[in-house]
Amino acid sequence: MDNTRFPDDDDTRPDDRPGSAAPLVRKQAYEIIEAVLAGTDPEGAEVRERLREHVAAHPGNPEAALHEHLVFTRSLARQANNRQANNRPNPNRQDVPRPAAGEQISVPGRGQAAIEAILHGGMLVTAFQPVHDLGRGGVIGAEALTRFLWEEDGSGAGSWFKNAAAVGLGADLEFSALQAAVAAAQDLPHHLVVALNLSPAVCLDPRLPGFLERAPLGPSRIMLELTEPLQSGQLGPLLDVLTPLRNSGMGLAVDEAGTDAASMRHIRSLRPDLIKIGRGLVAGIDADPSRQYLVADLVEFGRQTGAALAAVGIETAAELAVLTRLAVAAGQGHFLGRPTIDVKEWATWARPATAVQNRHGRHTAGWPQQPDGH
Repeated sequence: MDNTRFPDDDDTRPDDRPGSAAPLVRKQAYEIIEAVLAGTDPEGAEVRERLREHVAAHPGNPEAALHEHLVFTRSLARQANNRQANNRPNPNRQDVPRPAAGEQISVPGRGQAAIEAILHGGMLVTAFQPVHDLGRGGVIGAEALTRFLWEEDGSGAGSWFKNAAAVGLGADLEFSALQAAVAAAQDLPHHLVVALNLSPAVCLDPRLPGFLERAPLGPSRIMLELTEPLQSGQLGPLLDVLTPLRNSGMGLAVDEAGTDAASMRHIRSLRPDLIKIGRGLVAGIDADPSRQYLVADLVEFGRQTGAALAAVGIETAAELAVLTRLAVAAGQGHFLGRPTIDVKEWATWARPATAVQNRHGRHTAGWPQQPDGH
C-alpha cells in the first residue's frame, strides 16, 4: 500500500490563496495522483516513483505536482515513440493500420505510447455542458465531455479517440472517459440526467453492462448517447444489449441524427428517447426557412417514434427562439451554457425537477417529452 498522504479538506484551503486551483481541479488532481500510485504493474514503477518525488516537492499543491509529472511522462512517451520509429518493422506484428492515400490517422505526440500513458495515468477530466428544457425552462441534464490534461496543440478530444481507435485502444480510452464521467457526475445536482457518450462498438463491448451496473448513478439518471452511425450488422446485437439496460431505467439518445433513409430506419428500430440535431442544422436557422422545415419534420418524426428532439450548438437568442417555436424539447450550446469543470457552476444548475414518465413507463427526473405527451 502506498503511504503517500494527501491533506484532508481541513488541512488546506485552496480558495484562500491567490492563484490557487479551483476546488474541483484540486480534487481531480488528488484523484489522478492516487490512481497512478495505486498501480502495481512493474512497467509503471519508474513513473510511480517519480510521481512520489513530485508530490513531495510540492506539498499541498497537487496540481503543480501533477503538471511536473505530466512533463516527465510526456518525455517518456516521446522516447518510446522514437524507439518504435527506429525499430525495424516486423511483418508479423499487428501494428497501426497503414493510412489510405492522403489520410492521416495520427496526430504528432498522440501515438500509441502517448495514449497508453494517458490510460495508465488517468490524465483526463470531465467537463459538463448543461442541457435546458426549452419548453418548461431550467437545466434538466448535463452532457459529459472528456477533457485531456495532456494537451499540446489544442486540437481537442476527438483526435485522441480517433488515434486510440487506430491503434486498437479506442474502447479502453472510452471506458476511461466513462469512468471519469460517472465519478465526476456525483458532484452534479442530483436531479440532472447525465448523458454519457459512447460508440456503438463500446455498446457491444461485454464490459459495458457490468460497468453501468457498478456506476455510482441510478439508472434513471443515465442517458446513453450513441455518437456514431451504426455499421452493417450492428443493429440486432445493439438492441439485445440496450433492451435490458433501458428496461432498468436508462435512456437512449442518438447523436447528430442524419436524414437519410438508413438513419431513419435505425432510429425507428432503436426507438430512442432523444434525437439530437447538430450545429449544422441549428446554425442560422432563424434566417433559413428550409432548415426550419427540416427541423419541423424531425420534430414530427420524433412524435411518431416517441422521441423528444434536442438541439446542439445553440449560439444566439434568435436560434433559441426559433427552435423553441418549432417545439424542440431540449437544447444546449454556448448561448445556454458552455462546458465547464467548475463544480460551483454545476451547483447553479440545481432546481426542483418535475418527474415525467416516458413512453417506457420509466420516471426520468426532468427529462423533456414532446408537448403533446407522446
